[in-house]
Amino acid sequence: MSKKWLAATLLPWAAYAQNSSEPTSITIYNRVEQPATSALAPVEVITKAEIERRQPRSLVDLLETLPGMQFGSQSGGIGQLSSLFVRGTNSDHVLVLFNGKPMAEMVAGNVDFSQLPVSNVERIEYIRGPRAAIYGSKAIGGVVNIITTSQVNSAQVGFTTGSNDYYATDVSINQWVTDNTRLQLATGYRETRGYDVKPDNNQPDRDGFESKNLTLGLEHQLNQNWTLDANLNGWQGDIEFDARNDKAWNSDLSEKTAYQADAGIRYANQQRNGQLNISYGESELISWRESEGENSQYKTNTSTAITQVTGLTQYHYTDTGYALAGMDWQRERLLSDSITTKCDAYRLTSPYDCLSSSMVRFDAPDRDNTGVYASVFHTWSPLSVELTGRVDDNEQFGTHGTWQSTLSVDLPEQHKATLSYGTAFKAPSFSQLYWPGSESTELKPEESENWELGLTGDYQVLNWQLSLYRNQIDNLIVYPAPFYLAANSAENTDALIKGVEFVVKTTTGLLHHTASFDYTDAEDIANDKSQLARRAKRKASWTGDIDVADANLFAQVLYVGERNDSAYTDVVLPSYTIWNIGARYPLTQQLTLNGKINNLFDKDYQVVDGYDAPDMEFYVGADYRF
Repeated sequence: MSKKWLAATLLPWAAYAQNSSEPTSITIYNRVEQPATSALAPVEVITKAEIERRQPRSLVDLLETLPGMQFGSQSGGIGQLSSLFVRGTNSDHVLVLFNGKPMAEMVAGNVDFSQLPVSNVERIEYIRGPRAAIYGSKAIGGVVNIITTSQVNSAQVGFTTGSNDYYATDVSINQWVTDNTRLQLATGYRETRGYDVKPDNNQPDRDGFESKNLTLGLEHQLNQNWTLDANLNGWQGDIEFDARNDKAWNSDLSEKTAYQADAGIRYANQQRNGQLNISYGESELISWRESEGENSQYKTNTSTAITQVTGLTQYHYTDTGYALAGMDWQRERLLSDSITTKCDAYRLTSPYDCLSSSMVRFDAPDRDNTGVYASVFHTWSPLSVELTGRVDDNEQFGTHGTWQSTLSVDLPEQHKATLSYGTAFKAPSFSQLYWPGSESTELKPEESENWELGLTGDYQVLNWQLSLYRNQIDNLIVYPAPFYLAANSAENTDALIKGVEFVVKTTTGLLHHTASFDYTDAEDIANDKSQLARRAKRKASWTGDIDVADANLFAQVLYVGERNDSAYTDVVLPSYTIWNIGARYPLTQQLTLNGKINNLFDKDYQVVDGYDAPDMEFYVGADYRF
């Protein structure tokens, strides 16, 4: 402990916040670039400058303080399983995009944010609330768009080291090689020995993580109106984790490999915007027992692929209105090398004890989905109205219509009120339908109906945002029994989620603040109104940032209230509060030193029952710009 506190004294203490310069445009709202202030829904943007100041070791580290977000299934430190809940919805109810394209990992279920690289991320856009009328299935709770492309001329190399033998290095080059052609290259590597994330399971070992990533991008401007672009992103990670027990069929080592390639053409002038894109991605997760070796008879391999073709056109018929129409075609596939261990007989009196098991192939039919949508936006000061409708034809679950309507009113003294209604649906994933031993082929698609009232105030030195929402989800997919019981198949239920979000951004002197508070009441209304698992009713965060003598100093506070660990136990996880602090100092015009401490006061807590969260950790590093 003394060494940790000695390390803490090496970093000046201050407080954290957002950059005073707010982003001017976004693409996540309607898939086309538009002013951030024109979005009629709560949108958050994390810029590259903010990412550098926060010095995140993972996307979990970067996103966990955002309003509406809870990482309710975080099984330890860097690289360990981390699933995101947005506004109390399930972890697979947030649509995760990579450069605007759905990720292949979502074919089998939800995205594990701990595996995604953060070093090559240029920007993150996050919208809360349903957007299925624009994006289709899965956008029930919100949408997160991870953007790696950049328009900025830069070349940079960075290195970081820290607790638990953590090492990371990254290199990025983003240059206009001609007047019309931009080339981007970024690569990174990170490694940690980790710590024992589950100390009470007879596996006294460290659970480490190693990953590498690569980004390639090319953009060429054909003329003033037409632009071609192509991007490739790939990453691989090796994860050590603790199995549920020491039985041979329980994995404790995984290898995750994924890549995503896309290409497109864009057209833009003062009145019209258009784009056509094609993308393909694959994701593979292989898990096995380390003591048995990679060729063990007890092995799981889940390989998925997604192909998508999208096109849209936008027409500004006046300075205050536009119409937008588009189409999506998407194919989801479970690749042929997917296999898993199936338990043929359980000892029901002994949790997780399998009497006999066998290796079986994980099969699922390919699934196509074709969607068409249209949206109209118009402003008659002080009123703004948006109407959006969409029809999806899912090869497996038929035709579904979704729509969204929003009315916004500008009020006196820089205030605004917004009322919206939106529907969404999500087809069951291949894992929910066909996982060997727990097949649930009778599952119905999930459907939601969301009302939201938003109030904002924007003053010279302060702005605030209040959101009140009510989201009813019919046919919510849940697992009513623990994994070790034979009746562990998924089933449909109904849920009602009501919530309040309050966000304040302000400046006092040189100190910039961002504070947020969430209240989320997520009930399974078909089962005695029990709370959905791992959703804290209360969450709050504060961040602050100050520039002093060329240095940037920040601090960050996160509070998460108590929550049920699962739907079938009485375990209630206690609330916790953690502090993070850090500093960046430009030693020269090109060389910047940085340092960060996570969990400053060494709080002992668990996000998942039985899995310890990290103790206090410190990191130091440097960036050099050419």
